[in-house]
Amino acid sequence: MEFTAKKNNNATCDLSIQFSAEEVRTAYGKAYQNAAEKVKIPGFRPGKAPLNMVEKVLGDSVMDDAANIMLNQAMADLFDKLEHKPIRLPQFQMETFDKNTGAKAKATYDTKPEVTLPKLKKIKIQPKEIKISDADIQKELEGIQKNMARNSLKEESEPVEAADLLEINYKFKETGKEYPEQNQTGKFQMGAPQNPPGFETNLLGMKLNETKEFTFTYPDVYPASPESAGKSIIYTVTVTAVYKVTYPEINDDFASEVDGSANLQELKDKTKKQLVEIFGNALTKRATDDAYNEIIKESKFIIPESLIVEETETVFKNFMREFGLPVTSLSDYAKRLGKEEKEVRESFSKAAEKRIQTYILKQKIADDHKIQISEEEVEAGYEKEATAQGIPAETLKKEVQKQKAETYYRDKFLFDKIDEFVYAEVEKKSPKAISTEEAEKILSGKEE
Repeated sequence: MEFTAKKNNNATCDLSIQFSAEEVRTAYGKAYQNAAEKVKIPGFRPGKAPLNMVEKVLGDSVMDDAANIMLNQAMADLFDKLEHKPIRLPQFQMETFDKNTGAKAKATYDTKPEVTLPKLKKIKIQPKEIKISDADIQKELEGIQKNMARNSLKEESEPVEAADLLEINYKFKETGKEYPEQNQTGKFQMGAPQNPPGFETNLLGMKLNETKEFTFTYPDVYPASPESAGKSIIYTVTVTAVYKVTYPEINDDFASEVDGSANLQELKDKTKKQLVEIFGNALTKRATDDAYNEIIKESKFIIPESLIVEETETVFKNFMREFGLPVTSLSDYAKRLGKEEKEVRESFSKAAEKRIQTYILKQKIADDHKIQISEEEVEAGYEKEATAQGIPAETLKKEVQKQKAETYYRDKFLFDKIDEFVYAEVEKKSPKAISTEEAEKILSGKEE
């Protein structure tokens, strides 16, 4: 067997293999042996007929099997010799295949993606530094206060007030349609910020066991429930319980009840430290992502098209799973959106390409700078991950072993280490102090 391999400039390689006549005959022999177990020859049990008789009966009908046997063996023998490795088994075309003259096969296969990096120290980013105000701390304490709310059942004669918690039976229908047969039950917190504007005014003053029917028109733009926007809905609501909600006063006793703090000031100091850490970590991650975005802009990538196509399908399936959407094809999903498949596929394809770029970028940085992860660092990674999940490290490791996810977590810890290296290497301007409101916009992607 002889071969030639020519690397192309689009992450593919042209491979040509020449086989001798003897190699073709050997492949035919193996194909006949494999077929002997199944072929029926009069006078012989399956698998017991002489091979020359099997060959006479089957003739060239096993040619495809013989070619596959020969090519699979060839790739096993060639793999270590190829300078540019295939990322999947090449699809060969047989140009010739003859027992007397030999065979020739060719294929163009995809190679590993390639990237040329800029110097990391030339990459510039603008880190953000969180500035925690007294109002931020107060807001956080009020959130804790709400979680410590105490509910006391109100008397039957007491009306619903602005901050009460209700238990209700209800049903609803769109104007001009029929009510469903069964009622639904639920809780409704008066004054909650997520309530539709003006909805709760219909409930004010109601009493226990009272039933009321009313029509509510949703705003023309209502992101919380887009399917309700602009519609007039008729509700029938029965109040089955009314609770007066009271909150503990934010003082030294409150601080002690929250976490055993000696006084309110100590709790405020702890709260500020926690906010600085939470926002600080999130903003550092965002700055690291910014660094990668800049590195990607300055890098040169060669990625096989087939890899992007495969990753596009993965990104699409992950999207459908994340949002709990029914399993369907990308083309059917595009039809449901009323858009061209090409347009929808392109949006997922861009995300797929970005994922591939980021992945090979990190691998290249790790290779160039010899970044590896030790067993001690893996253990520390498990400890950190377990703390974040609020479980013991041993519990996490047992679950990881059960799910056979050790490689996933080892790669995760390695990539975390690469992220830290990249953030340390790039040039950082003086941190810009920002408020929590600004930070939330940045972290949610709503920054202008």
